[in-house]
Amino acid sequence: MTLIIDLETVAHLAEQRKDEFDVLRYQLQYDDDLSDEKIDVLVDSIAAPIVAAIDCTQCANCCRGLSVQLGDDDIVNLATATEKSVESIKTDFVDAETYSDDPDIIGTFKHKPCTFLSGKRCSVYAQRPEACRLYPQFTPDFRWMLNWMLEGAGKCPIIYNVLDAVSAQVDDWQRSHS
Repeated sequence: MTLIIDLETVAHLAEQRKDEFDVLRYQLQYDDDLSDEKIDVLVDSIAAPIVAAIDCTQCANCCRGLSVQLGDDDIVNLATATEKSVESIKTDFVDAETYSDDPDIIGTFKHKPCTFLSGKRCSVYAQRPEACRLYPQFTPDFRWMLNWMLEGAGKCPIIYNVLDAVSAQVDDWQRSHS
């Protein structure tokens, strides 16, 4: 499999294949023959070599354009990394319009690209937010995470290539079981 990593190409192809990927979402959400566990095993087996082959530090596109949800633990970690107070982190970096009292999701970063992005690397990598640590996360529950994956397909070469491969596998599986 040839991986597509050029960001312009990924964005173009993801836009071109938007309907096809939406059909994939529909197929997976309404196909009772494929259990969540089977889908997750399939996706993990497809994603592992793609994730291993693509170096995120050569891209960092997610850091330039995605909204990052922050929890209390993330704020504390960022305060430690920057040697600022928790209140200062909230004031300087959390979008006031997204602020909530929910400790799991208190808000999102107010700046894009991410303030902590230095070139194509995270300047607070060891203390980066959990959402950044997990991104792109395909499983568990790929079937139900597809909406978020579809949003990121044009921004992330890993997501695009995984969706491309999963789409082909699901089509093959459905043809063989029709």
